[in-house]
Amino acid sequence: MKQFIVYLLTLVVCVAAEANPGPSPVPATNAAAATKTLANVGAVRFQFNQIVTTQDHTDSVLVIFDRFDHTGAGIIYQLYAADAQQGIDISTVPAGKYFVTIKFLGVHRDEIEKVITIKSKKSEKVRIQLGETQTFSKDNVVIPAFRPDFSDLATK
Repeated sequence: MKQFIVYLLTLVVCVAAEANPGPSPVPATNAAAATKTLANVGAVRFQFNQIVTTQDHTDSVLVIFDRFDHTGAGIIYQLYAADAQQGIDISTVPAGKYFVTIKFLGVHRDEIEKVITIKSKKSEKVRIQLGETQTFSKDNVVIPAFRPDFSDLATK
């Protein structure tokens, strides 16, 4: 067993000595390349009609951008919280056409899917209608009365 461990350790050391460090990231020294990548982005604002934003509760919103041509899944996959104007701003979205999935993770349980086109150096605004919701309150809970019918019991 001791010989096997020594052999395995020697093998690992030899492989580590021969390994290359791998490709290093090339810094963008070219100013034209850096401005081109920034020029090909846009922004989008999702405006909600009635999201619940009280002092003790804020809905979280999961936003997923998938490319329309199926070349990039999950370009943006992030949780957001709505601002004071009941909306979400997402900047630096690469220009293109997207399937957008918006899922609410709070009092609202809506899930919306839309097709959105983002243009470079433009800001899109998407209005989203949400369904009605009721916040939970201990005072509003109604438990229906159950009255069993003893004449209709099944016998086995």
